[in-house]
Amino acid sequence: MAKGRNRIYFAIAFVISSIPAIVAVYAFKHQLVVLSSFLFALSIVSMTISTFLFLGYKTVKHGTPLVLSTLVNISRSLAPLARFLSRTIILGPLFSFLIRIGFFLSFMVLLMSDQLIRTLFGFFIGRHPSKRTYSITCAMDPRIELFDETIPRTRHLENSELFRQRKQLRMDEEKGKSRALTSLMKRPKYSVPLAYTLSVASKLVYEDVEVIKYELKKAGFDVDRTFRPIAYKNICAFITEKDDDILLVFRGTNPLNIQNYLTNVTMSMTAVKSAWGPMGRVHKGFWKAMGEPMTRKSSLLLKKRKTSNDTISPHKEDAATNSGEGREEGPVLRIELTNTSVHRTIMSTIQATIKIFKFLTTNLFKHVKEPIDHSWVGPDTDIRTNSMYALAEEHILNLIHQNEQEVKGHSTAMSGLLSQQRQMHQRENKPRKRLFITGHSLGGALGTIFLAKMLQTKSPLLEHFAGLYTYGQPKIGDAEFSKVFSPRMTSKIFHHVYNNDIIPRILNIWDYNTPPGSLVYIDSAFNITIYPPNPYTNEPVPVRPISFLHLSGLLNRYVIRRMPKENRIRILFRILFPFFLNDHFPCDYSESLRHGHVQWVIMGTGGLEGGSEKQQENINQHGRRYSIVNVHD
Repeated sequence: MAKGRNRIYFAIAFVISSIPAIVAVYAFKHQLVVLSSFLFALSIVSMTISTFLFLGYKTVKHGTPLVLSTLVNISRSLAPLARFLSRTIILGPLFSFLIRIGFFLSFMVLLMSDQLIRTLFGFFIGRHPSKRTYSITCAMDPRIELFDETIPRTRHLENSELFRQRKQLRMDEEKGKSRALTSLMKRPKYSVPLAYTLSVASKLVYEDVEVIKYELKKAGFDVDRTFRPIAYKNICAFITEKDDDILLVFRGTNPLNIQNYLTNVTMSMTAVKSAWGPMGRVHKGFWKAMGEPMTRKSSLLLKKRKTSNDTISPHKEDAATNSGEGREEGPVLRIELTNTSVHRTIMSTIQATIKIFKFLTTNLFKHVKEPIDHSWVGPDTDIRTNSMYALAEEHILNLIHQNEQEVKGHSTAMSGLLSQQRQMHQRENKPRKRLFITGHSLGGALGTIFLAKMLQTKSPLLEHFAGLYTYGQPKIGDAEFSKVFSPRMTSKIFHHVYNNDIIPRILNIWDYNTPPGSLVYIDSAFNITIYPPNPYTNEPVPVRPISFLHLSGLLNRYVIRRMPKENRIRILFRILFPFFLNDHFPCDYSESLRHGHVQWVIMGTGGLEGGSEKQQENINQHGRRYSIVNVHD
């Protein structure tokens, strides 16, 4: 049986590798020597890669026991040495310091490599109009269009009356449990144009701040007044506003930032408690990365710093504004030197030297111990002291309060012209600001954590929460955490999964469960299906496992049709990376939402998997444990 599968594998690999060779023969006959040479080389490389993949698979399959036993023996051999070093006063700390130095140097080398790769990609796709280079993420598809008026709205989903008609039509066709289940289905508050805009924002956040500001201005956002980039240690986000809609966009994993990977792999779970009860357990790395809410002491200190920033010279004030809001300074060392006498001159100089040496060694060790990427917000901003949650919540609340003050001030100014009743009517009709949270990959996980912290602290932002849209986010909590969000809140939470994206499917260990809210599954043909949570338990629907028995990646007919429109870097990534990693890139999410259509809303009471073809095939089957409503226009 195994030999038969091996023959089939090599037969398929040979056929695929032969295609460039056949085209090369045709090109050679027409005297296209360069093209034919390239195609012959591509054929050889393709067959070589197939062989190496096969050998690697066999090596892993048959060599895993040997590797594990070797690692166990090495661990046993090194255990006494590790215990000895941990007890020594000099050697242990010295070895620890050398390891940290190595980690720090690797961290800095990778960050410099990021700039080198950006420059290299610039030769193929050019630079952004802001004169900055594109990131690895956007180099595959440098088009950044936050709004697309050509995207049609799904009328039978976004219109309550039309959705009710489609649901009633389905109920007329059903019997028993399926009919009762359909009657419980509520209209998902989902919008494809909005999902597309937020997916592009989740892709844009990977770029430099200048690129982000350029694109947001082009799209009509109030950048000068509302935009703010925020960083806390090694996670990043930005906040902006347009037409009373506030966007909080978290950045995903930077491919060349080791600290992001350490955040991802800190997979142990931590219990989350609130004043009103337990909230389940969540991914410790994600929860810690967001940081804690701002305490009263931290809030007063931050206001004091901002007050001091307001008193700086106009030149410095302009510089701070250009970098995006007032700068948050870290600990500042102040030195006083006195020259009133020889004794005071010498003593003050010695004391200053000791302070400088202590400041240097303490802070340098802190930076080596936990290196931080300052490239996003600049080296002059303190990104260690105030947490991501505290800074984001404060800025969003300031935007909301500014709006309330403007309404109040306008009403006061018009008091001589408008009656009290007219003023009250004006305030009631003033649209409430809406908060949308979004992010891709790690950014999606951080967005969900941010919402959980809002719920934990009963933040005033909950009154303005309008939607959480995530793309390719990993699992972040257990079943209790996924169900702690109320049905009213989960009706505005949508986590998207594109085809065979592997990231939403990992973390099947311990008690990790599907993220809260509705699953939005998008297949390779860009058909969109929405899976609301279980109406009885509020339990979210998991996505189906990766399908290895279907033609995926470069063998998928829909991918093949789209490839002529893709740039060379995107095609290169399709060749280098497996299909389940290619399906994770943010450009595929934005493209699928730009050209896709919502087909179905499927709700079940258990045993349901998002993207399962059996559910689509059994639409007219009665007695099933799920209900399907067709919302396609």
